[in-house]
Amino acid sequence: MAATSELYRGMIIEFNGEPHILIEKEFRAMGKGSAFNRVKLKSIKTGKFVNQVYKSGEKVEELEVSTRNMQFLYADSENAYFMNPETFDQVTVSLDLIPGGTDYLQPDAKYVMSFYNDEVIYVQLPGKIALKIIEAPDAVRGDTANNATKEVTVETGLKVKVPLFIKNGEKILINTETNEYYSKANE
Repeated sequence: MAATSELYRGMIIEFNGEPHILIEKEFRAMGKGSAFNRVKLKSIKTGKFVNQVYKSGEKVEELEVSTRNMQFLYADSENAYFMNPETFDQVTVSLDLIPGGTDYLQPDAKYVMSFYNDEVIYVQLPGKIALKIIEAPDAVRGDTANNATKEVTVETGLKVKVPLFIKNGEKILINTETNEYYSKANE
């Protein structure tokens, strides 16, 4: 059992008899009344989202999950294929379980996976990932009236808004939680 103060993003808990992943957590302490945590849970079996409120001091059932570092191999239209670099066992994961689908999957990159009853239930992406720009329009002189950005396409097909000084062929860091440009990558 875990206290509500110990809740964290990516935690696997039991809710209504089924495993759920904690997607978002918001702690609220009002002037009057008791503090509470408003959480968004995703069912591992159905993929449906549920909003739940836990009062401060309540207990939740944390499930025993194992985590493993897995190496991305390739993906098709429905699944991604990973390999355990220590045992060389391969695992097939539905793209629905991976945040962003194939947007942040790079060959030979390592990802942390959570297993419950030997089944992949969650794929954790790195906070920031470096991707190469394959298509970037040229900046237009004088096009700086507002927040001067342009839309580029990176090697995985993801479209991202970046500052005007970013050029085709450069590597950029993208925040995987917000899907936004973070900075230029050191090459």
